[in-house]
Amino acid sequence: MSPIKNPVQYFCQGLKTKNDFLLASHVNPEGDAVACLLAVDSLLRRLGKKSTIACEDAFPSRLKALPSHRWNQVKHIKRTARFGALLVADCATLERIGKTIELVKRRMSIFNIDHHVTNQMFGNYNLVMPKAAASGEVVYDIFKYFKLPFTKEEATALYVSIATDTGSFRYGNTTIRTHKIAAELMGAGIDTARINDDLYSVFTLPKIKLYSILMDKIKLEHKGQIAWAVVSRKDLKSSGATYEDIEGFIDFLKYIQGIKFAFLMTELPAPKNLRISFRSMGHYDASQIAACFGGGGHRKAAGCTMAGTSDGAVNLILAEMAHELESKGN
Repeated sequence: MSPIKNPVQYFCQGLKTKNDFLLASHVNPEGDAVACLLAVDSLLRRLGKKSTIACEDAFPSRLKALPSHRWNQVKHIKRTARFGALLVADCATLERIGKTIELVKRRMSIFNIDHHVTNQMFGNYNLVMPKAAASGEVVYDIFKYFKLPFTKEEATALYVSIATDTGSFRYGNTTIRTHKIAAELMGAGIDTARINDDLYSVFTLPKIKLYSILMDKIKLEHKGQIAWAVVSRKDLKSSGATYEDIEGFIDFLKYIQGIKFAFLMTELPAPKNLRISFRSMGHYDASQIAACFGGGGHRKAAGCTMAGTSDGAVNLILAEMAHELESKGN
């Protein structure tokens, strides 16, 4: 199949042909995923379409800068519900939408919005831009195609999308275009001071207790070039923290002096189910490590899930990271 000359136009023309959309993103959604769904939901309704967000997880409480009233957990959607199309945001694979896939029927058209280089182009309509700093930049282009001025709520959502996926514009994926988009969104009258306070300045006491526990569990390997820690179910219980409170701790590992790779492993509620977040520094690629275990993501941030014990999984990951370091003379 020959490349589509104008992917944005092709995608948006496809949107025009459908009237009732189911919107989904990956399990354990972060800022980019949640914000994109909210922005697209608003856009579709402004175009006169019906739109329903359905995700496996509850709305993340850490994203209180965003409205939650349009968010639905898939368990609250009737399995008899019918939709004309599925729109997926910020997912490299369709399987990543988790239990929401139970609502997908055979003849539904699939719209795929993403910026992951590992995206499998699983949609009938794919708008995938690996050079975009966040999926929010892709959604921005859709608004521009339809010549829709941003409401304050939409601009806030897209700003949160971009700010969270660029580490507040600190990561290497931040581009000149990223700053230009952010400036335009600020021009819509959003309150960036409040957004940043909501995103980064408030910590619950259980979260601080959890971080205190995890600080004592940080380990270094391979001449201090690999940092890692494991969050156990016991850690969560003793601190009173939630799985959502784990978000952000991996940055403490990544920024230890001399680190090339970092990973944070979390024991999930079901026994022998593990979630791993990877980070890398310099020219090392976290997504390559994640891919070895069926995951994916970006060069600097990636993830996967694994079955088994934490001890066994840690040994497998350390061996892969050590191999990567040694192959580059470290």
